[in-house]
Amino acid sequence: MKAKSTATNGTAKAGRSEPAVKQDRLLQRIGYNCRQATMVMGPPFARRMAKLGIRRMEFAVLMLVRDNEQINQKTLAEVLHVAPPNLNLVLDRLESVGWLGRYRNPLDKRSQFLRLTPRGVRKCESAEQASIEVENECTAALSAEESRELVRLLRKVHLVD
Repeated sequence: MKAKSTATNGTAKAGRSEPAVKQDRLLQRIGYNCRQATMVMGPPFARRMAKLGIRRMEFAVLMLVRDNEQINQKTLAEVLHVAPPNLNLVLDRLESVGWLGRYRNPLDKRSQFLRLTPRGVRKCESAEQASIEVENECTAALSAEESRELVRLLRKVHLVD
């Protein structure tokens, strides 16, 4: 899948009469390139998740809850960089559709663990497969090694303490 743009590196696309947009300096910036990649990958990802009845944030929640036994809402909110009340709205929806359950922490009655229901696990697996397909489509220009390197470098940026 290719980005839709009138110009990439200061040259107009063939057959277009509008002037080229110089992006040379911006294309040297990590943030700009991350944003542009998000603009390419985001819409197909959202469409694929919508077919499954899942919103973007819900996908991340399903994946994290599935992979982290006994995770609580506070920890999940911190990992996702979301305010707890906003996350609560997502959790309420996932619970209402039967994909997630909240269970009292036996050691601390004030907190609850989050767990996927069997339906939630199946939905998460379907969504994960769909996300892999979207990533593969959107990164078709990269080799497998380049994809792994891109993930490694991005993780190095966002996992810094």
